[in-house]
Amino acid sequence: MATIQQIEVFPVRLPMIRTFTFASGSAGSAGGTAPHVFVKITDSEGHVGWGEGRPVPQWSYETLETVASTIRHHLAPAIVGLPVTDRWELQRRLFRAIGRGPSTGQPIAKAAVDMAVHDLCAKAANMTLRAFLGGSDQRDTVALSYTLTGHDAASIRSEMAAGKAEGFIHFNFKAAVAPETDIEVAETVRAEIEPGGFLWADANQGFELHAARRVAQAFEAIGVDVLEQPLPADQFHQMRALRQSTAIPLAVDEASVSPADFFHYAAAGLVDYLVIKVTRSGGIWPTLQQMGVAAAAGLPLLVSGLTDGFLTKVAVCQVALAFGFNGPAALNGSQFTDESLLFPHKAQMEYGGAVHLTDRPGIGVEPDEEALRDLSRQAQRSSIWLPSP
Repeated sequence: MATIQQIEVFPVRLPMIRTFTFASGSAGSAGGTAPHVFVKITDSEGHVGWGEGRPVPQWSYETLETVASTIRHHLAPAIVGLPVTDRWELQRRLFRAIGRGPSTGQPIAKAAVDMAVHDLCAKAANMTLRAFLGGSDQRDTVALSYTLTGHDAASIRSEMAAGKAEGFIHFNFKAAVAPETDIEVAETVRAEIEPGGFLWADANQGFELHAARRVAQAFEAIGVDVLEQPLPADQFHQMRALRQSTAIPLAVDEASVSPADFFHYAAAGLVDYLVIKVTRSGGIWPTLQQMGVAAAAGLPLLVSGLTDGFLTKVAVCQVALAFGFNGPAALNGSQFTDESLLFPHKAQMEYGGAVHLTDRPGIGVEPDEEALRDLSRQAQRSSIWLPSP
């Protein structure tokens, strides 16, 4: 049986082409860089799997440096020699190496490793990841949601026109700017969105309860389809109070890292969707557990990301399609990050406001390894905290 033999870690910084801010911080500014960590796992038979983590320090506590060091010095040594197919034991070892606090410890680092193992398993089986997870290769397209960054009607109309020109019909925006601004944006998007388009507001923990009540009631009247993470992740009692104040569909994100986290919200009747976010949740295996909770609770799915790279985007689409979800997915990395050096052929799979999967085994895409190694060397030269392994 093939076993894990080598784990390589490639921290890189990719160019940001647009500024992206939200209530709790920023994913980066135009002209700056975005941290990504790629993982390459090789087994004893020479098969290779790829994973990726996208740390966003303003969204969580993980950074480029902590993800790289956690994998190199804690997670990787724990899984060398493990049979590739033993994903249950993989999770046990990852959690023994880095334990949990109130929720999953170092989920972004763990997600990169878990993703690479799933890619490796599916490739060894000569199956697409969605087929390996029990789905069908005939389901191959996921509609994306276009992320709007403007805070006034004119900016929103301009952005929506650009999104529509690219083939998008679903749109999401960042709320918790100011109640009047949030309401103006929601009204503008609702007026401009095409029939069948899904209107998604994400507050990223930005509201206090009184403002959340006011805006949620306005969103409900406007016809916003879901309000995501309106309140701070540790304020469960406030979500209960908000639920009693509005009938708008609610979802949580930052509060739903582990399967147990999501279970508490679902069991209390406080959420109407599970937001799948593989990077947030520690990988594909824990995400499947969350999806099981959602199915048992009768809750539908949404998909989003952390301005993840193309590798993660395709992996998440593989997971979603395995269980019949074809959109909308707020996987917006391509709007903000230039990955052309690593994925020069991305446009062959991402176009028309959707991701179109192929029948290649595994996740179905790999970064250009030579370009990746060059970028990683550059990142390590620029930081004393990223010594070469």
